[in-house]
Amino acid sequence: MKTQLNKYVIALMLLISVSCYCQNSSNNEIFINTNNLITIDLISKELVGTSYINNEFIPGKISNQKAVYLLRYNAYKDIMEMELNNKPYYFPLSTNYSVTFESLNKTYQVLDYKEKEITKKGLFVVVFIGEEISLFLKEKIKFFEEVKAKTGYDKYKPPTLKRVDDEFYIGYKNSSALALPNKKKDIISLFGSKATEIESFANENKLGFKSEEDLIKIFRFYSTLK
Repeated sequence: MKTQLNKYVIALMLLISVSCYCQNSSNNEIFINTNNLITIDLISKELVGTSYINNEFIPGKISNQKAVYLLRYNAYKDIMEMELNNKPYYFPLSTNYSVTFESLNKTYQVLDYKEKEITKKGLFVVVFIGEEISLFLKEKIKFFEEVKAKTGYDKYKPPTLKRVDDEFYIGYKNSSALALPNKKKDIISLFGSKATEIESFANENKLGFKSEEDLIKIFRFYSTLK
């Protein structure tokens, strides 16, 4: 088993030349670097739902690689998984690369963002790219703990992974992203000196700040302003 794991390490190191992660076919997760192997037991086998936006691996291209690989996005863990030799691997978000799935007409970009005041990297769906600011979407899957039956009338609810509402982010040239606020006035303020023009454009065209279609029109209009 140790020899087999070492082969996996070598294959992945040759591929991306970074410290990385490997997930085996069971519910165990193995962190791999040059120093150690640590096995972490994951969630109960009674888990309902999926971590993935698309369960199947599909061809995708990583911006810093020439080859096409079989990939899938794990939205719960916010990682991109790769299939090699019928085994899934994933790698850390160490650089601001992108992953493109031509069959889905979809690109994921690694960006820096804050969650609960902690700065981290994550994968965001590209919605609109502008010279100054861009629009991204954060796909989210959330884990819900099991609910045990307290009485004979209650029903047991297993641990569940469930797709929750996606969130829009505004992206900047320094590869950072900021979640769009809930209030219209706070979103408009993100456009700085062009805020008044953005508000007028949105009002005149009856555009809101919640739908992807309307936001694309607003961001596209902003990109025309000088």
